[in-house]
Amino acid sequence: MIHVAMVLTVKNEARLLRSNLLYHHAIGIRHVFVYFDNTTDSGKTSIQDLDFVTIQDSLSPNTFLHVPFLEKFTSKATEHHTARQCLHTYDALRKSEVMGIDWLISIDADELVCTIKDSPSRVQPFFETVEPSVDLVYLKTLEVLSQRVEYNSIFSEETLFKTQPAFGNRFKNITKKVYNPATKKQQRYSYWFGQHLGKGAVRVGRNIIPHNVHRYVKKDGTKPNSIKKGYVLHYHAYDAPDFIKKFTNFSNRPTTFLSGTSVNSLKLLLREIVNNSGMKQDELYAYFKQNLLFSQKEVKYLKKNKYLGFFSRTPAPLTEITSVQQVFDKYLHNL
Repeated sequence: MIHVAMVLTVKNEARLLRSNLLYHHAIGIRHVFVYFDNTTDSGKTSIQDLDFVTIQDSLSPNTFLHVPFLEKFTSKATEHHTARQCLHTYDALRKSEVMGIDWLISIDADELVCTIKDSPSRVQPFFETVEPSVDLVYLKTLEVLSQRVEYNSIFSEETLFKTQPAFGNRFKNITKKVYNPATKKQQRYSYWFGQHLGKGAVRVGRNIIPHNVHRYVKKDGTKPNSIKKGYVLHYHAYDAPDFIKKFTNFSNRPTTFLSGTSVNSLKLLLREIVNNSGMKQDELYAYFKQNLLFSQKEVKYLKKNKYLGFFSRTPAPLTEITSVQQVFDKYLHNL
């Protein structure tokens, strides 16, 4: 049998963490490594009873100072949380090899692995069909469509997802107006708010290391043999409480990514609003509703899938995924 493990680095994700881990265990994940990164909420205690989980705090960069090919992470780990994530993924890869794990998937607490859209996912059959020569499976990101100011259980309640961030030209691309209090103007941004690069499942024991949180290389710098298959569902800032939590977490993070590329302007705007605008909680709820929530009118437009009056986009901007809901209904209804 194929054995699959997962690794997460989390900060203040108690609202999602237990449900995330139970979902993945239900679809066949054998073991999960959870690294807590300066967490101040009840995340640890919420999962302490799960016997398939290894819990520990973020590693000190000194742990891998002796490893030359990890220098770009150890040198930036204090400043960049993504560098710490990469070190944790490498650490979990080493532990997975000792445990006899075949594949390791690195994701976040607001992401779920999805191998099929309309029936419960199963990771063992998914990886059994991967050719032995393949080192790496890239999971395509689908981003949740937020339709409520507050969800009780987002994983089991929402089924609509955005399919891709861009569609090839300005007539096809979909935008959303977001108000900037500093300029007192609405600005247009992509209807896709979070990461779009996907996440990776690594075949253990192939000398593969993170290049960043989305991509991988071999230790000698060469490219692994990879394919694209399956999905990672991203529940990015899905309601007002998660919006506030997410950008509170981002309050002290750099304005550049690990690569040196600038963080996108929408993320910087939302970080500023949550942390420095002076808005109280009810005002932030209202801001989320007015700017990031998708109204029924907008949802109807996206479902209609028309631009310039009568042309259709391929793929359609929205897809329905019921497989997660089915897992919760079948295996986790008493959660």
